Amino acid sequence: MPNSIAGNCSIPAMATRKTLAKSATCTATGVQSGQQVTLTLHPASAGTGLQLVRTDIGKQWPVSPQTAFAAAPGTAVGNSQYHVLFVEHLLAALAAAEITDLTIEISGPEIPLFEGNAVRLWQMIQAGSIKPLASEIAPIVLSQPVIISTVDYFLCAIPDDTTAYYYLYSSQHPLIGQQWARFVPATDDFARDLAPARTFIAIEEAEAARQAGMLKGGSTKNAIVIYPERLSETPALPQAFARHKLLDMMGDLYLLGRPIQAHIIGSRSGHQQNHQLVRRLAEISRHEGNPALR
Repeated sequence: MPNSIAGNCSIPAMATRKTLAKSATCTATGVQSGQQVTLTLHPASAGTGLQLVRTDIGKQWPVSPQTAFAAAPGTAVGNSQYHVLFVEHLLAALAAAEITDLTIEISGPEIPLFEGNAVRLWQMIQAGSIKPLASEIAPIVLSQPVIISTVDYFLCAIPDDTTAYYYLYSSQHPLIGQQWARFVPATDDFARDLAPARTFIAIEEAEAARQAGMLKGGSTKNAIVIYPERLSETPALPQAFARHKLLDMMGDLYLLGRPIQAHIIGSRSGHQQNHQLVRRLAEISRHEGNPALR
C-alpha cells in the first residue's frame, strides 16, 4: 500500500479569479474515437469554477477530484458510462493562465490531443483573452509535506512560499535516458518551456491499443512514437519526456481548481498517483476549513 503523510492547510493571501473575455473554438480529430470534435471555451461568472459540458449527450460535470479518474492513457472527467478523456493538457494550460471560472464545451468523448501537447490549447486561451474577475480564491498552502510513494514511484507536495513543479524521468532507452524538468509559474514561460512538450508512446503500446479498438485517430502527428532503435522525431525541447510528464502532473493537480502554494516533485509517477495526491490535498483542505473544493 502507498505511504501517505498528510500535512495541514491554512488559508493564505487570496488570488484573483479569472475567466476569458470571449469564447474560443477549435475543431479537430479525437485520437481515441477518430471522430471530429469541437472544443469551445466560454467565459463564466465568478464562483462558477471549471464546468465541463458534453454537448452531444447533454451531460455536465464540475471539474473536480470527485468527478475525475485515471483512464489510460490520461485523465477523464465524468463517470464510467459518460465522460470526457484527455482533460489534463487543457487543465495545465488553464493552471498556467490562472483561469478559475470557465465553461468547457466538447461535442464528443475526448478533448483533442492536437499535436500531443498544450500549444493549441494555450493559443485558444490567448485568443479568448484572460479576464480578471471581481472576486478572489484561496490557494492551498501546506504546513507539512504530503507524500504518496511506494518502491515504484514517488510524488510529494512540500510546503514553500512559492509554487514550483519538478519531475524526474528515467528510461532504459538509449535515446532518452535520465531526464529532469522544472517549471516555476512565477518566472518561467509556459508557452516556451512546457506547452510544446509532446506526449509519447512506445510502439508496442500503440499497437496493443489499436488492436483493442483504441487510437482510431492516432498517428505520429499526435505523439512521439518510441521504437527500439529510434524515435519518430527529435523532440523540440531538451528534457522533453520529463517536461511532458510535468505537464500532465500540473494539469492533473488543477483538478482542484485553484493554485497550490508548494513544491511538487514527481518521479516515475503518473495519472493515478497525481489523482491520489489531488484527493489527499482536497481532504486536507476540507478538514482544515478551507473554502470547499469543487
